Amino acid sequence: MCRIKYGKAISNNEDVRNLITGIILRQRKEYYKDNIVNVVWGYLDGSSVAISRNELNHLVDNSLDVFGRNNEVICKNGRYKTVGI
Repeated sequence: MCRIKYGKAISNNEDVRNLITGIILRQRKEYYKDNIVNVVWGYLDGSSVAISRNELNHLVDNSLDVFGRNNEVICKNGRYKTVGI
């Protein structure tokens, strides 16, 4: 897995998506979607990308949906678990 950018190094939406992907795939314990949103929000501090918390929620939802369809993430009762680590 490659290094992910954070803070000032994030300069576009693709960097934000890569950050979300990296954080989700690196989780070793079960988590809630809000945990991922909070972590990503923290890593965006200092970034020049203007993104609202609502937009970030939407991006995380989309990512979790894609990973779920590809059997990389399992969701039970709102708790997610990344598989295959």
